[in-house]
Amino acid sequence: MVVGGLIATLVLASGARAQQLDCGGRFVENGMSIAQVLDLCGEPQQRTRSERTLTTGLLDSPGSEILTIPVEVWTYSPPGQFSRKVVFESGRVVKTETGGYADLPPQF
Repeated sequence: MVVGGLIATLVLASGARAQQLDCGGRFVENGMSIAQVLDLCGEPQQRTRSERTLTTGLLDSPGSEILTIPVEVWTYSPPGQFSRKVVFESGRVVKTETGGYADLPPQF
């Protein structure tokens, strides 16, 4: 039973690591700042800025607030590799995503 649990843990850990952006052997982690990612990976090929609106509490309840959070999505597109996106909210990494090959046209 212990061996099965250990294997499951290793598989889950390797899957989590595969979702992270690898910049020269160092990984982008959730919670990193924009400056840290820029230092680690350099300038992205594309930056997209937007905002996300959140409400604290119920909309009409006393003390509830509407918050606007800045969101940035950085895209790294190395030739011959899957593109990677880093999503920042309020200047901190909240997730990384894998896209398709950046240098191949879409197939229909």
